This record gives sequence, structure tokens and C-alpha cells, in this order.
Amino acid sequence: MPPRTSIREQIAAKRAEVRNSTPDKRAAAETSRAALGVSPSPRYQGRGGPAVGAVGTGDEVVEDKTVESQIRKAVRSGKLDISSLKLDRIPPEVYTTLLGVPPEELSRPPPRVAPRTDIQGTNRTFSATLRIAEESTKEDVFGQKKAAAWVEPEELTAFRAGENEVDEIEVELGGFGGLKTVDLHRNRIPRLPRSFADLLRLTTLDLSNNALTTFPPELLLLPKLEVLDLSANVIGSLDFSSPVEPSEEGMSYGAGFLTTSFSRWGRREPLPLLPVLRSLNLGFNKLTNAALEALRIEGGLKSMRVLNLEHNALEGELDAESIGLGQDRMPELAVLNLSENVYLREVVGELAHGAKVEMAGCNVRDAPRGQTSASNGASATSNHANTKAATAAAAAVARPDLPVPKPDITMVYRTYPAATFDSEPLDVDFDLYLPPNPTTKPLPLIIWFHGGGLLQGNKENLPPHFRRLPSHAFPTADGERHVAVISPNYRLAPQVPILDILADMSALLDFVRTKLNDRLAKEGQEHTVDTERICLSGGSAGGYLALIGGLAMPPKATDEQVGGYRGDAGIKCIAPFYPITDLTDAFWATETIPVPWANRVIPHDEARPHIDLKAAPIKTAVSGGPRSVLYTYMLQHGLFPGLLFLKQRSVGSGLDGFRPSPEALSITTRLDLLNKLGAQRPPVYLVYGTADRAVQPFEKTVECLRESTGELEVEVREGADHAFDEEASEECEAFRAWVGDKLFA
Repeated sequence: MPPRTSIREQIAAKRAEVRNSTPDKRAAAETSRAALGVSPSPRYQGRGGPAVGAVGTGDEVVEDKTVESQIRKAVRSGKLDISSLKLDRIPPEVYTTLLGVPPEELSRPPPRVAPRTDIQGTNRTFSATLRIAEESTKEDVFGQKKAAAWVEPEELTAFRAGENEVDEIEVELGGFGGLKTVDLHRNRIPRLPRSFADLLRLTTLDLSNNALTTFPPELLLLPKLEVLDLSANVIGSLDFSSPVEPSEEGMSYGAGFLTTSFSRWGRREPLPLLPVLRSLNLGFNKLTNAALEALRIEGGLKSMRVLNLEHNALEGELDAESIGLGQDRMPELAVLNLSENVYLREVVGELAHGAKVEMAGCNVRDAPRGQTSASNGASATSNHANTKAATAAAAAVARPDLPVPKPDITMVYRTYPAATFDSEPLDVDFDLYLPPNPTTKPLPLIIWFHGGGLLQGNKENLPPHFRRLPSHAFPTADGERHVAVISPNYRLAPQVPILDILADMSALLDFVRTKLNDRLAKEGQEHTVDTERICLSGGSAGGYLALIGGLAMPPKATDEQVGGYRGDAGIKCIAPFYPITDLTDAFWATETIPVPWANRVIPHDEARPHIDLKAAPIKTAVSGGPRSVLYTYMLQHGLFPGLLFLKQRSVGSGLDGFRPSPEALSITTRLDLLNKLGAQRPPVYLVYGTADRAVQPFEKTVECLRESTGELEVEVREGADHAFDEEASEECEAFRAWVGDKLFA
């Protein structure tokens, strides 16, 4: 019986069949390329190298990340990643190789190579001769052994060029009509070309940290754009009156060469603006109340769920109805972030039912300095009915001299291959916060893990007081010292099981100890990290990760007793904030419909896409985005910690094999095990509020901590809720003093 072919082999065979089928399809391909204004696809071998678009033969090797290697991958995968390569422009090879545009026909042709001036007959110097020999390759001398076969590039669906120095986007980018994801964050882009309006399949666009001064009109008519990030630009105005329409070439894209199929719009009435946009981030710009009036567009933004306007120039009273944020124009709005608009007093008007308004750090110019609330940290989130109360609470506790710093560097600490045929490799990354001035001594490190039940959340959730820690001068016997702070992403359940999440934590610690300082040096940073002085911290589920990672299990304990995970023995101290601790507590198994602090009941259909075990793993979930319902849904139906173990396989084999259990991976169980085996734990600082109803009660956890051997500090905030320290005004001074004592001891 012949062996059964794999899915990948079947797909490859089908593509080959289509490419080789009939001349008519070849002609259609060339017609489509001509409509885009590009030359026919090259099918020749140039001097000294393989054909454009060629796929080399021989054994595969692991390559460094270069423009050439990434383009070769894109030819096969349809996904191009040239981020973090310090590029000052999109390399011309992107267009010549993946679109087939001759270099001389590009809108910005590559610079001509100057002729050699050091070669004059037989008068060539020895150093010049040596340099020519060094620059030559075996192929230059002997020629290629076998001509590589040219293959048609896969349709480009993802393009990442973030964290470069690009200051202009060429018109040719609009030729990639199949793009679904574009990431151009942290460049110097002041505007977009008109051809950007031809990206009719685009769903996700990141233009944060650039030089835009207004909302790009090229984006207004994109029919499938769902997520748009324009944060940290210099946008002072929004003009939706002159949207750029797609070109004829853009609307007819896909006749042959590539696979998309957009039909021409037959009617000519005004097209809807941003018809499916769900998430818009305009934070950290220069928008005023008057500028926001442009949001009041005909028909409204009916799909909008998350609107971020934090840290702009909003002031006084913001009328939601007059600027298009009312219930009739944004009926799906779930989160409106207005934090850090220091002159903004209140929001009036009716928002969508259940919409949350975040106003931390608003109305602080009129607030007396140093005044604190009774709970010293109430939640800064409210629904629209309580917006004025939330504004008053924020004004009572906020201080204008407390900034909310942004990360200095973002690094990838682990990359996973694509899990499904149509997914991308997964780069798991972290944000690093450093002191503002160079330091001569290595920096102790605090690693903070985000919460979300290991189901949702992201590294951007780092509370403001943690972001400010690197700027704080800790007094020591050697003078003032500083710390560094890391906020990592990690893969999320249920698409990956709990031990895989813990493996990400181990990979992060390994990266910190073996690679971080080298990477800092390559980035030109004058800081180094003291890898012997690490504090693990986090909130909620992040507090769980801090505890389980920092409580190293002794060798006497069996693998089954510790659930297949032993923790890290090199942690200096642990600081969990309102953590999940006991996975077996009745709190998690009890159905609660509705969840007391939620505004509604989450229906099954809304949660179903996020608990699909066949979906590709993810590392981050946008705050307030679609996946943010998962924690509430889990509490409704008592699904925790079951969602963490749905894909968990047995550990070991044969008689030594076992299935990790929630009991073995509970913090309370591990503390009891440490106590029974006479092992000591690192110092622990536990903090929680008495009004917290989002996790299990803490009495048992405190008892287990007290019975174990090691220093313990417990801070109980009377009347404080879950995540109380996310207030921009919260300083957590007691914790700050404690962590300084432990890290600099």
C-alpha cells in the first residue's frame, strides 16, 4: 500500500498543478501584473547568482536574520519579517523579488554602485587584489553547479518592518494586495502613499511610534481593517472628509498572478468609512476635544469596541454624543480609555450599555497633591453610569508629577515555528524598562508577569508604579542604586497547556542569564543586568507565575509531586500581588452567573473562538479586545483550572509517567511540600485587597506561607479591589522599600 501523502504535500502538489496547467492562466497572470504596472516575472539566472525568486537546492541551514534570508523565506511562506534590522528604507529587493519590478522602474531606485577606482591594469595594489579575492565566492570563480529552478513567490499576506528607521513608504507596497497584517511600528514615517488604499484585504495595521501628524486618509475606506494602532505619533487633527479611494489596479487585483478576488464596486454612492474597525489606538498623541469631532461620521463606527485616547490634550467636559461616541454611533463600544488627560474633568452623554471608561490620571491639575483615598487604590474602571464618580475618584488620588514611562527596548526571547499551515511563527517577547541615565553597576532585575488567568492579557498591562521603579533612586551603603524591570508576554491557555506556559518562564530566565547583557551591548546600552539579583513579581495569574517560578522544589520531591515543574533556584525574592494560589479551591469550581463585577453574561458563541483548541497559540490579547471576555466566561461556568489542562499531556513514560494535576501545581500544595521536606523559600511580599472577588480567598495562602520557612511580609489593603495598583497615582511605597532592601542586601 503506497504511503499516504501529508496535507502539506497535497497542497504543494495542487499549487504545482495550477502553475503548470494552461498557458491561459499564465497569460491571465501577466495581465494582472501589467495592470499593477510591473514587469513580467523574471525567469532567468543573472550573472554570478541564482535566478530572482529562486529556491536553492541542497541541505537547509540556519541563517542569521538578514534582508536576503527573510525574502527567501517570504518567497515560500508569504510572510516577510524585516523588523529590527536598522533599515532606513524598505529594501528594493522586496519589490524586485516579490513583485518582479525591475530595479530601474522603482519609484526609489537603489543607488548605483560606483565603479572601482583602485583597479588600473597591472598597477593593482596587493591590498586591492586581496580584497577582491576575499569578496569573491566559489560561484564567482567556478560558476554554479546547477541552475536553481525559479518558483513563483507565494502571495504576501504578512509584512513586518517595525523597529527600523524607515522615513518613507514606497508606492510599490500597494502592489501587495493580499496583505492582511502590516507592522511598521517604531519607524519615522510621516505619511502613507496613496497606494496604501489598495490594500483591500488588510485587517491589522500597526503604525505606532512614528511621525504621523494626522489620521492617514488612505486608511478610511479599507473594507476589512479591524485593528489600527496609531499611538505615540504627533497626531493633532482627524480629517475624515477626503478619503483616498483604491485605484483601478487595486480593485481589479487578483486576476491571475495572485489569489485574491475583489470585484469592482458597481455603485458610486459614498462608501462607508472604517466599516469593520473594532480597535483604534490614538493614545499618546496631541488630540483636543475639537479634533475628536471628526469621529462623528455618517453612520458612525458601528463595529468599534476598544477606543484608546489616553495621554492626549483633552480637557474640561467631553460630550460623548457630540464627538460620535454615543450609543447610537458606537453601539458595540466596550472600552473607552481616557487616562492621563490631566485637564479632562468628566464625560457626559450616553455611551453603549456596559462600556467601561478608564480615567486614571484625569482632572489632576485641580487636585491637591498628596491626597489619598481611603482604600489607597480603587479601580479606575467604571461603566458609563458611574463615569462622574470615577472621574472624581481619580482626581482625588492622582498626582501630575507621576509619569507612566514607556519601555526602552522590546526583545524576543523565544520563537516558536508556525503551529498551523496558515499561521505565522510566534515571537514571544518582553518589554525592558531601564533607568534614564547610564549606571556603572549592574542593575538588579524585577520581572513582572501580567494577569488574566493565563488565558488573556499582555505585557503592556504593567502597572504605572512598576514602570517608574527604574527611575527611583534606592539609597544604599554604596550610594544611590537603580533597578531594571521586565514585563514579558507568554503563551496563553487553552491553546497551550500549563506546563508550556511555565516553559516560557524558564526560557525567559535562561535568556536573561545568558543573552540579555550581550543584547544590551549590541543595542548600544550602557546598562548591564545583575543576573544574581532577580525578583519575580506579577498580578493575579502573574502572581501565580511569580510564586511557582520562585519556589524551587527540593530534589527529594518526586516529579509527580511537583507536577512536572520544579521552579527556579536562583530567585532572590518574590512579590505576588493579589495572586491566584490554590487551583483546587471551591471558588474556581463554582458557577457564578452573572459574575458580580461584570456588566453582563458572556454568551457561549462569544467565547467559543477563544477556546478553540485547534487554533494557533497566541502570546498576547489586547486589553478590552474580543478575548477579554474569557476570564469572565471561565468564572461563569467554573472552568478554571480545567482550561489550563485541556491539552496537557502526560509527563514521562511507562511506569514513571503521570498526568500533572491542579493540586500538584497549586502554590498552597507546594508550600506544604517545602515545609514537610524542611526546605527554605525566598523572601515573599504578598499584597491583596479585602474587596477582591476575582480570585480565591487568601486566608489559606497566608497560613501556608507563615508555616513555611522564609521571610514573609503581608500587606492587606482595606477596601481595595483586584488590580488596585493599576491606578496611575498608586505608588506602593511599602513594596518599593521592601524590594530595595532585598535586592540590594
